[in-house]
Amino acid sequence: MDTTPSGTPLRTDGKPGWMAIALIAAFVLGAIGMFAIGARLVTRSPGPDVSAITVVPFSDIDSIPGNAPFGALFARQLADAVSKAPGFHLVERPQAATLIEGSVKTLGNRIGVAVWLVRASDRRALWSQHYEFTAQEARGVQNKIVQGVASALHLPPGATPPT
Repeated sequence: MDTTPSGTPLRTDGKPGWMAIALIAAFVLGAIGMFAIGARLVTRSPGPDVSAITVVPFSDIDSIPGNAPFGALFARQLADAVSKAPGFHLVERPQAATLIEGSVKTLGNRIGVAVWLVRASDRRALWSQHYEFTAQEARGVQNKIVQGVASALHLPPGATPPT
């Protein structure tokens, strides 16, 4: 005579009962749920906001006594172009994920600018470019720099300054 009450998960024929099946199903569903939550947390942590940018004053390689520091002026105008570009937001240096740095050199009636994009956390260069232009072409070059930075940061195509 069988002394186990009816409906218990123990079976004498070696097959799992309803309680064993329910426990296995609960374990599998729990594991899937934990994996889904973990995957969602990983995808929700994007890391630093690369569009948070600071434009550092450019160094003047050939500062001429009596001349205004062109590197600082160029950087201020570049910061203005960055602030108007969709996809970027200009921040103070401590909050910046990326920095735009550079140097300026006058070459007769032309200007040479070396510019690079640097990740603030480890100072790793992400992009660099050299431009040579006249003073009248400075605004166009600044817009090209913003476009180059947007491309290097994989920002959407609309992240360019108005012309």
